[in-house]
Amino acid sequence: MGSRLIMHWSEYDQAVQEILDLSPTRLEIFDEDLSALKLETAPRVAALRALLVAPSHHRHLRIVVRKREFVCQYSPHLMNLLQLYAPLLTIIHAPPQLDRLDDCLMIADDRHTLVRFHRDQPRARLIVDDAGECAPYCQRFAEVLGEGGDALGSTTLGL
Repeated sequence: MGSRLIMHWSEYDQAVQEILDLSPTRLEIFDEDLSALKLETAPRVAALRALLVAPSHHRHLRIVVRKREFVCQYSPHLMNLLQLYAPLLTIIHAPPQLDRLDDCLMIADDRHTLVRFHRDQPRARLIVDDAGECAPYCQRFAEVLGEGGDALGSTTLGL
């Protein structure tokens, strides 16, 4: 359907919710620490739960974070979902060589993507219903996953 450029944090916040609403079976996230995504809010926890209980054999939620502290210390709802829905939900602490990357990705069902170009700025691009435009970002996420990392467990506490 198209894409649009996002320049402000409020627009970015709306785009995050839009991606969550557009992810019926698969969602992949690569982010600094998830804090800008505000996944602990009630509507976002509900959207993540809906994805994880969707009637599909292909459902999954994969998250890769460069810094795990925020997730471990300030994301109790997400950690609860990890406990309830593993292995459908995986959270991976990226290896140190990925610390230099500045972009952040949310990819829903390989057809919808939100890419933030720099971890500290709201400037982003939202792509809706365009698998061709999303393909390079899907490939990038696959490359990030290919770098490995340490899976967080549902009992991960603190650091």
